[in-house]
Amino acid sequence: MRPIIAPIMAAMLAGGGMAGAFAASPPFAFVRKPALLASPVVTVVDTRPDGQCRQATIAGAHCLSPADLLGPHGRLPSFRQINWVLGTAGLAGRGTVVVVGDNPVWRDFMAGMLFLCGQPRVRVMMQPVDALLRMPAVKRGPGRARAILAAPLFTAAARSTLVVFRGELSRSLYRTPPPVLLDGRSEAEYWGGRIRAARGGHIPGARLFPMRLAVRAGMRRAGAPAFYRGAIAYAQDPLTGIAYFTLLRAGLGIAVRVYPGGWRQWAAQPALPADAETYPALPVAAVAATGAI
Repeated sequence: MRPIIAPIMAAMLAGGGMAGAFAASPPFAFVRKPALLASPVVTVVDTRPDGQCRQATIAGAHCLSPADLLGPHGRLPSFRQINWVLGTAGLAGRGTVVVVGDNPVWRDFMAGMLFLCGQPRVRVMMQPVDALLRMPAVKRGPGRARAILAAPLFTAAARSTLVVFRGELSRSLYRTPPPVLLDGRSEAEYWGGRIRAARGGHIPGARLFPMRLAVRAGMRRAGAPAFYRGAIAYAQDPLTGIAYFTLLRAGLGIAVRVYPGGWRQWAAQPALPADAETYPALPVAAVAATGAI
């Protein structure tokens, strides 16, 4: 295990477990309580593809996948635009929402978006929908598709202070002390060995804590290191970054903020600094055409 990862894992494994994380952040938590799905005071959101949700899901569930929220190439719209989409899915921003799904990244992204948009209480159901539908106590039925118009309106006040934008983040790097940054990508991406953006590497000072290790820490009921409260989490893009935010905040109880643009947005601006900076290698034919060889 790389030294930069070890302090995070050691602190978590010495903590009080995921139950303690729920107590630290009661509005936002992972649960294994299928009985919640039958409660008349909760709204269920199914994050699977629309066709699957509409065909069969938990009775009364609202169909809403990341494809409904994200723009071209995974762009994250404004809160105003997202609130309108949430309204077309029949969500008003009141009470408790239980988020279910088969794809953990999709499920955690949607849960994180609802929390950031101001939903008072968000619960992330850990069991996949397929497993839930096989339980005798869980009623099934067709999902509720999105409408053309927003009815009702989603009126919750966004938790906008938890979102950090690129300009704010770049300025904060020069403050004393700089912010704690957590990079949820793979080790190969962190060190620039694998490139899925304009360049490889990581934001200066970021500490590597891959999403897979965050999941493992949650499964081992590891606690939350207090010294990472207020850290800024990011991953590759809005989809993975907000899913990572959910893992850390709801799963491990770390009161993080999120830079949703992620490494892809940061790397696209060449004036911004990077550690372990690498660039994609040109094919041999392209290099030969330049006369360099």
